[in-house]
Amino acid sequence: MTEQDFWDIINNSLLLNAPGSEGQYLSIAQSLATLLPEQLIEFENHLAHQKNRAFSFPVLMANFVLQSYINDDIFEDFRLWLISFGQDKFEAILGHADQLAEFSNVEDPIEDITGEGLVFAAQEAYEAATGQDDFLKRVKPLPDPDINYPWPDNLEQLEAMLPNLFNKYWDKNRTYELGSE
Repeated sequence: MTEQDFWDIINNSLLLNAPGSEGQYLSIAQSLATLLPEQLIEFENHLAHQKNRAFSFPVLMANFVLQSYINDDIFEDFRLWLISFGQDKFEAILGHADQLAEFSNVEDPIEDITGEGLVFAAQEAYEAATGQDDFLKRVKPLPDPDINYPWPDNLEQLEAMLPNLFNKYWDKNRTYELGSE
């Protein structure tokens, strides 16, 4: 499976479904069910690579603006959700995270931002096809890259970093402490 084959599965799932929707993840699962076990491992390796590419400070800040909170699991889920937008939008967001404001329509950040449908999709398809539970032993784990965290000292700096996302999604009813301790 090539990287483009990976993206074709994601992009085709968007033909009739919204990014991050149950319908999209069902479409992806149906596509994965037709693949050979080696292709499922390759799909998972491509997914890990794309998720790794999105491990950046601008993407982390976009996640913070939308969900008002960050931890490792939330950030992983967010990056998977970004992949669900398809290749072109994913690349645009990696190039300039503020473009996510143009591509997204989030009403409830807790419910609407989910990449959960991608977390185990290839593994479940692999186990269904092979009856084996060695999937995680066969994929190539990628460590998260080291990134610089120039955390903003105040809301004005945060807004300047991602003005469109901030104006569209920032929850002004919450109190936040930015800046270093």
